[in-house]
Amino acid sequence: MKSIIEVTGRVSSKYKELAEKVALDCIKCMSQPDKLEVAIKFVSEKEMIEINSNYRGISKVTDVLSFPAVDLKVGEILDLDDEENVYLIGDNGLIHFGDMAICMVQLKKQAKEYGVSNESELKKLVIHSMLHFMGYDHIKDSDYEIMNKKEMVLDSLIKIKVGE
Repeated sequence: MKSIIEVTGRVSSKYKELAEKVALDCIKCMSQPDKLEVAIKFVSEKEMIEINSNYRGISKVTDVLSFPAVDLKVGEILDLDDEENVYLIGDNGLIHFGDMAICMVQLKKQAKEYGVSNESELKKLVIHSMLHFMGYDHIKDSDYEIMNKKEMVLDSLIKIKVGE
């Protein structure tokens, strides 16, 4: 069984395909099992404010929100042979790894601000979110440094075509 990335929302197929590719490449690069399911939804600013408010108590737009479905420690590989993980396997034979919401309007603002393409910014946000699914966080400065280094490594490993 191969991992499945379900991408929904009102965005072009180009961005949907890119988000799917980057998420699949993250799974491979991080040596996670190829039996994962990830949901990516592109949302409006209004939807992002509502999600952020409901789940984090912050009533403002943000670029990406991550909702890990599995509790991993930093760098941990999901062990499919561990009896404790059997309950995670869904009817489709896959383990739901997490959900992410991406605000394309915010993404485009940031891409312009940082002087990068929309595709590059999308790649960065998907990598960031996938790392959250894998136990990485940036609450403390030391955690931020670890996560940021891993983001840079993945960014260099995952190749995308920009401006098609």
